[in-house]
Amino acid sequence: MTTLYLTEPGTVVSAKNQTLGLRRGTWERSCRLAEIDLVVALPGVQLTGAAIALLLDSGVETLFLRRDGRFRGRLQGQFHSNPSLRLAQYRVVETTFGMGLGQKLVLGKIRNQRSLLQRRNRETGGRVTALVEAVDTMAVYVRRLQRLDQPLSRDELMGIEGICAKTYFQAMVAQIPASWGFSGRNRRPPRDPVNALLSWGYGVLLARVFSASVQAGLDPYLGFFHATEPYRPNLVLDLMEEFRPLVVDWVVWGLVRSSVLDRQDFEPSPDGEGVWVGNLAKKLFLEQLERRFQSKLLYPPQERQLALSQIILEQGRAIARACVSLRLDEFESFEVR
Repeated sequence: MTTLYLTEPGTVVSAKNQTLGLRRGTWERSCRLAEIDLVVALPGVQLTGAAIALLLDSGVETLFLRRDGRFRGRLQGQFHSNPSLRLAQYRVVETTFGMGLGQKLVLGKIRNQRSLLQRRNRETGGRVTALVEAVDTMAVYVRRLQRLDQPLSRDELMGIEGICAKTYFQAMVAQIPASWGFSGRNRRPPRDPVNALLSWGYGVLLARVFSASVQAGLDPYLGFFHATEPYRPNLVLDLMEEFRPLVVDWVVWGLVRSSVLDRQDFEPSPDGEGVWVGNLAKKLFLEQLERRFQSKLLYPPQERQLALSQIILEQGRAIARACVSLRLDEFESFEVR
């Protein structure tokens, strides 16, 4: 099973006999629906009424992204729902138990960020001061987050997450050539190519996690750490946290260090204030992201190797089980060491 990315403006998607037909000018291609589990469409792609009907009837979720990679919306037909599961989710929001789940998710993110820094620190033989200091600083907060007997408040948790994120990206500055113009995390709009890649990648990850949260039977808009902000998929943002470094950052740092891309592969945003990923860079980036989603890692709860895309779904299901059973040990953050 795979994800179909529709990136080229002017592409028309039609349907016939359980097959999607793609056409752009004289270029044509067909895709059997049985081989697709998710469709991601960018602006300028046209889906015919027959294609929309086939996707809805087949239960293949279709997600729409903006040109800068931000999530725009989704197309979804009927799906299996479990009202008792959602009621359980609603009951634990704004409770100490819910904050315990949020704390575990943030712990997973920080541990995975620290793991990437440790990997780079080993490669450099511990000679980069910024890396060494960041690894040590984040270890202090990891130990604090491991204490779950009395979960932190949301403000305390956000404070720790913010400090560790700043520490993490500052350490990465020293690992990226100055020619990339990267001085730390910025967005809306991203002001350099590295941040453009990060923002675009996080948009793709959000789309994948959104799909997984719905498959797990959860309400994507009601979270624990990000809680109840209106017009925002709060639970999706929660579940994304531990996978940001494992999927997007992993691919971005790899592309930057490999010199496969350079600044010419990016373009200014229409308002001239930010940087967007160019078409060719976008295709390469999506290819590498998909490869990462399909890479297999050990999933400790099941003691077997699973693709990262499947692990995302299993983590959503684990959150659901924890909400129903009211047992924090039903969910453990997923970490790579």
